[in-house]
Amino acid sequence: MQRAAEWVEALHHQGGSSPDLVAAAERQSDVIYLNSGDPDRIAPPNVLEAAAAALRAGKTRYQRGPGLPELRRAIAAKHLRENAFRVDPDRVSITNGSCEGLAVVMRTLLDPGDEVLTTDPYYGGHLSAIRYAGGRPVFVPTAGETGWEPDPAEIARRITDRTRAFVFASPGNPTGAVYRPELLAELLKLARRHRFLLVSDELFERYVYGGAVHTSVASLTAADERVVVVHGFSKSYCMTGWRLGWVTGPEWFMRHFHRVRYSASMAANTFAQHGALEALAESSSDYYREVYQDYGARRELFVAAWERAGLAQRPGPGAFVMMIDVRGLGLAAEELAGIMVERARTVMWPGTRFGGCGEGYLRVGLVVPQERLQTFATRLGEVVRAGELL
Repeated sequence: MQRAAEWVEALHHQGGSSPDLVAAAERQSDVIYLNSGDPDRIAPPNVLEAAAAALRAGKTRYQRGPGLPELRRAIAAKHLRENAFRVDPDRVSITNGSCEGLAVVMRTLLDPGDEVLTTDPYYGGHLSAIRYAGGRPVFVPTAGETGWEPDPAEIARRITDRTRAFVFASPGNPTGAVYRPELLAELLKLARRHRFLLVSDELFERYVYGGAVHTSVASLTAADERVVVVHGFSKSYCMTGWRLGWVTGPEWFMRHFHRVRYSASMAANTFAQHGALEALAESSSDYYREVYQDYGARRELFVAAWERAGLAQRPGPGAFVMMIDVRGLGLAAEELAGIMVERARTVMWPGTRFGGCGEGYLRVGLVVPQERLQTFATRLGEVVRAGELL
């Protein structure tokens, strides 16, 4: 019961609910919701048709084992082509979303009381997976001034004989951090020296801007035995409701992972896996490039609106979520989030919902069309001109 209570508490703090903000928003009309990470873009027509065709063909029975063999081969090919690392398809397991994938990673890895390092600000799904498996999260502070990257020295100070993993997201949610190859190499050295796993959440990998480049830690030399990659179709492929993810890692780990994953939910959705296979195909690439450009344009519009309001921004280069720096206003993040609902009719999470290091920031997800973001920009300007912020 204690473990379940901790899990529920972790879910509450991952930005999934905020009764006061939600209640305030419900009293308003024409509210702009920027508190979600659920992309408004959906998968392209050929992907939808591939799943529908699988349904019509009766491909609705259990897909036993780690997943559709063709899909696992396509994922292995994708990692070699796009991420510069080789993985055997037998070491790929299809899951019901990356959240289930991460939860099973932790259940496979942890004994009660084991410790998992993670960043502050954190992604709440990481926290709940650790706690529900009986583990204890250990937080490593990060800051916007350094692109929300952790300092390896701060990580080293927190390593104990109970440390089993460091879990991180790059590109990051909620911060948009993109870890440089030099940092990843330092993390790998620590993992090898102290014999823990790097669990790399790469769900947002297609959204990297400002000249930054996504590097998978699995592509580094000698990463084979110490890196688990958690990935999925939700964000980079605009398929959140399809609930499909995947996990790949060392053979010794995946051998156990496959068994624990089977006990969790037996199998992932069969016909959705046929649609996912099409999402990885070259026939979908033009569509996803256009989605990437769309979210990039939204970033530019949104950041420019804050800068016109007098608040210079240095957003993390990754994902379509970001932390907006509002420290110059001298208000607590929670208070400012309430003001934005009341004055600008816009919901954004206070950064403190993702850890103490989020104070002075608002976390946003750019999951509304550009015209709605332009409406927000107009409202923000009106609030500033009225002297209600600056």
